Amino acid sequence: MGRFAAGWGRRGAWLGVAVFVAAMALVAAAFRIAHNERAFEMDRWAVRLKSASTQPLDVVNDWLSASRSALRGVAVNPTVQIYLSQKAMGGAATPESEAQAAFLQSYIASLGSRGPFAALPGGRTGLAVLDAQRHPVAATFGYRPPAQAIGALMSRMHNGEAGPVAMPAKDGSQVSFLSAVHPIQGLPSAAAVGYVVAERRLDKAFWFGTGSVLAADHGHESLIASAPGGRYVVVGSSIAETSPLAGSGEALAARNPGMLQQADGLSGENALHLGVPVPGTDWTLVESVPTSHALAGVEARIRNLLTILLLSLLAIILGILLLWRHVVAVQQAAAREAGLKLYRSVAEVLLQAIDQRDPGAAEHSRRVAALSRQVTLRMGLPGADADTAELVGALMNVGKLFVPVPLLTKSGALEDAEASQFAEGATRWLAILADTPLNLPLAPVLEEAYRLGRGESGSGSVFANIAHTAVAANKAVALMSPRAYRMAHSPQETLEILGKSQPPVPAPILAAMTDLLTADK
Repeated sequence: MGRFAAGWGRRGAWLGVAVFVAAMALVAAAFRIAHNERAFEMDRWAVRLKSASTQPLDVVNDWLSASRSALRGVAVNPTVQIYLSQKAMGGAATPESEAQAAFLQSYIASLGSRGPFAALPGGRTGLAVLDAQRHPVAATFGYRPPAQAIGALMSRMHNGEAGPVAMPAKDGSQVSFLSAVHPIQGLPSAAAVGYVVAERRLDKAFWFGTGSVLAADHGHESLIASAPGGRYVVVGSSIAETSPLAGSGEALAARNPGMLQQADGLSGENALHLGVPVPGTDWTLVESVPTSHALAGVEARIRNLLTILLLSLLAIILGILLLWRHVVAVQQAAAREAGLKLYRSVAEVLLQAIDQRDPGAAEHSRRVAALSRQVTLRMGLPGADADTAELVGALMNVGKLFVPVPLLTKSGALEDAEASQFAEGATRWLAILADTPLNLPLAPVLEEAYRLGRGESGSGSVFANIAHTAVAANKAVALMSPRAYRMAHSPQETLEILGKSQPPVPAPILAAMTDLLTADK
């Protein structure tokens, strides 16, 4: 039996290792498949977002081209050039120059009522002509170009033009442009004699009619972000107010054009973002789509795959545990049987030694052992408790080995000194047993049994029930055995005496013993 269990134990161990390695390989393969599925879907969305940016990008470029073209048209207007050239030369005001100024103001005002720089209510956008010192000479109604925008434009002017420069606004962005006005031919200075500055509003209306190919998709968003660095949103198709990009996904896309980014967007929802540079500007067009929509299909497939994998692993693990539990149970049963066989053999040797010294008590301990086991099993206790009760019953009287033979065979009552020798023998035997490594709790149970045998109350330990059983069996066998000074008691008399003993025998033990003793009648 032991060899069989050991063989199965080794096989079970190797089987567990093999299954574990196979499970880990399966997990790695599943995660690899999931990674590849997700990577493929991400690549597909990078292409879709790139395609979606084409039409909005064309609209942005057309808008910028129209703005720059209109601005250049003002900068090369002869009236504007002549007037600013004369002003740059410091000429005195004349009726002719005043007429030119009035014409210039009228010209600018007419542009402010139509065209790309038409003024909005409140003068928030418009067109203005500046002299060489950047002082306004003419402007659309109510418009005063902000100094901050002019400074930013001048610092970035190249080949006589600058822009667009986006400045955050409450309901969109103010996009500023600048074009230098060159002097009329014949003037000695080649420097600019003035500037034309214009400001347009890039707001929600800008996006109407762009016809993005993703417009029908749930949550799709297009916006323009400043770049490099993604400092702020200029405007979006559903964003009226400008917002700081901070660490959003839009900021990541603005800093890394062409690279698909997955991160929480300005709305707080996780999304896929792709940035596309706007030529000739520091802007980035960012196309976004919610991850919940974009990756819903692949995430569902991955979840199903991982669920199947998890259930398979659980089934495998459960099978291994059941097999392992069976193997362990077989091993434990074999070990317990081998240990019990050894203990019984040792106990038999000790009992034979006792029988040689006390022939009158021959077979007493064996009968106690058998009755202890039967009572324990009759109460429905586990087999391990029955084994312990059997061995404790067999070993209760081993202390007689340390008692002189004359005392063992004495027929009369024992004196106090003589009784103390029996107690000392039990103590010496208990000390030997306590120092012996055993798989069963024989020493603590026997110590509890000695305490009960002396008439003391139980300690309340977990071994009290087994100890009570062994003590009751010892008393029952002694009462039903004849002695030189009395006849053997009947089972009924024995049960009546046990029922009155102190400490009292627990009711379940007395009931089980009653069933056993009366059944033999």
